[in-house]
Amino acid sequence: MLTSIRISLLMLALMIPTSLAANPAETVSTYHDQLLQSIRDSAGKTDMVRYSSLAPAMDAAFDFESMIKTAVGTHWGKASVESQKALLEAFRRVSIATYADQFAGLTSGAFIIKGSRSGPRGLQLVDCELKTGDENVAISYVVRNKNGEWLIVDVLLKGGISELALRASEYASTLKKGGTEALTRTLNEQATALLAH
Repeated sequence: MLTSIRISLLMLALMIPTSLAANPAETVSTYHDQLLQSIRDSAGKTDMVRYSSLAPAMDAAFDFESMIKTAVGTHWGKASVESQKALLEAFRRVSIATYADQFAGLTSGAFIIKGSRSGPRGLQLVDCELKTGDENVAISYVVRNKNGEWLIVDVLLKGGISELALRASEYASTLKKGGTEALTRTLNEQATALLAH
């Protein structure tokens, strides 16, 4: 009887997808490894090359859909499905382009994970430090479990400045004037400008 139970438990364990076993720190650590590899592979190349190299890592680590929904608030529900898809893709594009541009000058560095802590509403925060040649930058990732997978939904800089909150504030006037269609155009224009270098 005991052997049968053990076999059953083993079979159940094998059926559970590996992503369910991942924890928030593992999501961030994997992202950091891929980010640094991307920077090394595209050193001295254009932002567009860095974008193409970085995109798979960010797609795997970030929940862009939840992020843009939060940033635009009630405007998301008022938009058509087609407008939502266009806005999500524009947000994803400008997010990856921003990172590709920001890390253009980084030639060496290391991410150190300091620890994880619980946040509100089931969120987890992973506290890290980016060590470069001349400075150390404190970064905290806000991570949420979505369908058994831990994904980044915000990045806090300098001890608590929310990138997502800054974007929501930045987007507010554009949304008020022209809705999601105007914001989609603006984000695509920003991405194109960033990738022109």
